[in-house]
Amino acid sequence: MNAWQQLEPRQKRLIGLAGLVLVAALVYVWVWEPLAEARSAERERIAQQQALLNWLEAVGPMAERLRGSGQASRELGGRSLLGLADETARAAGLAGAMARIEPTGDNEVRVWLEGADFVAVMGWLEAFSRSRPVQVRQLQVDRADEEGQVNVRVTLVANA
Repeated sequence: MNAWQQLEPRQKRLIGLAGLVLVAALVYVWVWEPLAEARSAERERIAQQQALLNWLEAVGPMAERLRGSGQASRELGGRSLLGLADETARAAGLAGAMARIEPTGDNEVRVWLEGADFVAVMGWLEAFSRSRPVQVRQLQVDRADEEGQVNVRVTLVANA
């Protein structure tokens, strides 16, 4: 304290000004700069969230349409899996190759095809499993006598 009293007024002002600059620098470094960085980061996060929200709002109606159309077309419609398998196989041009079709449970059907066109069989299975809640549980494909012809044993399961 005695040293402060011995300083000239000009030196006291200079030390006071240096102290004020030091306090201002510390406030800037420890308070203002972190707040400014946090504010900038928060603005960036908000911009990203807004872009995501805009995208979701844009694709939302399309997703609803797809969800609605998928559910409507994938139902069995109160019909038996046996009847649907027979009908769709015949519609796919496999009526002449169908040797046997039998239910093996409430939600399961086994189909035997002999001398069927391989491409037609695969197309039928793909279309049937896409349009209805049906999965192929077991598939056995053997080469038939003619080229491009196969003997097929497939087990279909309704999962609805």
